[in-house]
Amino acid sequence: MKKWYSVALFNLVVLALLGLTLRYKINFPLPFFKQENLLHAHSHFAFNGWVSFLLQVLILDEFTSEDKKSAKFWDSFFIISTIVNYAMIISFASVGYTAASIVLSTVALWLSYVFAYKIYKTLPALESKKVSTQFIKASLFFLIISSLGPYALSVLIATKTGNQYWSHNALYLFLHFQYNGWFTFSVLAFLIKKLEASVSFNIRQARIFFILLATTCIPSYLFTSLWHHRPFSITVIIIITAILQTTSLYFLWKLLYKNMKSIYTNLPLICRWLYSLAISAFILKVLLQFFSVQPQIAQLAFGFRPIIIGYLHLIFLAFISMYLLAFITDKKIIDLNYRITSVGLVTFAAGIIINEILLAIQGFAAINYLFLPKLNLILFANTFTLVAGALLIFMAVRKTIFKRT
Repeated sequence: MKKWYSVALFNLVVLALLGLTLRYKINFPLPFFKQENLLHAHSHFAFNGWVSFLLQVLILDEFTSEDKKSAKFWDSFFIISTIVNYAMIISFASVGYTAASIVLSTVALWLSYVFAYKIYKTLPALESKKVSTQFIKASLFFLIISSLGPYALSVLIATKTGNQYWSHNALYLFLHFQYNGWFTFSVLAFLIKKLEASVSFNIRQARIFFILLATTCIPSYLFTSLWHHRPFSITVIIIITAILQTTSLYFLWKLLYKNMKSIYTNLPLICRWLYSLAISAFILKVLLQFFSVQPQIAQLAFGFRPIIIGYLHLIFLAFISMYLLAFITDKKIIDLNYRITSVGLVTFAAGIIINEILLAIQGFAAINYLFLPKLNLILFANTFTLVAGALLIFMAVRKTIFKRT
């Protein structure tokens, strides 16, 4: 298993370099690549090469038995997945959305089906009633649901029947169930599993937390949907969903408050900080969704590209990526005895925080129709922080693996 953690963190370095290239092209000429093609390569690799890849490795490691996780099947699965992920970088960056890119992204979708089926079949029966296992099952369900978005978008393009509303809704179907379903529920499964080890763990509160999030995940897709004229009934559903989602934070707070001392007291300081920042980002995400119920705020949130990018980065980097880095450090996949580990984690976390602040400034400027030309240059400069942090973390995991072998 250890080698696949190493591959995942190398993928993070590659992702950071792709982000650096994107930011470079915004500020300086780079005639070899089209910006749109680079963006597709970056986004596909971010989803499949970094977050989904590491989630798959962690779920296999945390929720299956030793004999199941060591099966030869999984080595073959991750080898194929890695080949497809890097082929997508080359294909999307060089030629964009062509037949080859579509085939590769379709294969990536099918691999997600294989993963979901195999994991579901190998989840230990005795642990199926655990709340953490329920989160994993939900994450797999939403992973499958998210794939309907690309299929719908392909049909709209092929039949030339789509307008901006249909195309937007198909794209956001994928994004919503990836971000708020597959990614979020997987990460929360790791959190709940950790809390389940506490003597103060309240299973009733955990189940309510799960039920509130699981039942609102599908209707919360309506938050991002575009309508010619939104029916009043849809508005009612959105309001109820937002209230229930926000209520779930109360039960999360209860779980964390009662179990914090027994679970987190003995953690290294860097892990406590990263966990705290990641959970804070999750809470902010839910609160932002709550306020987006107001139509004027929703129009601002989804009408300005910098705000959309900032929101997506909040979930992807500040919540998901930061929690996963804390988790693998907590699991001692990365050895904190090496100075580069702490330096790498702090550097990468600092890059994420600075990135979010800059994107927020850019978003507010866009709302007020202000153009801040130097901000893109500062965002580009900050990407070097993310690259440096990712590189140091990868070096740390390599040193850890070689030490143990």
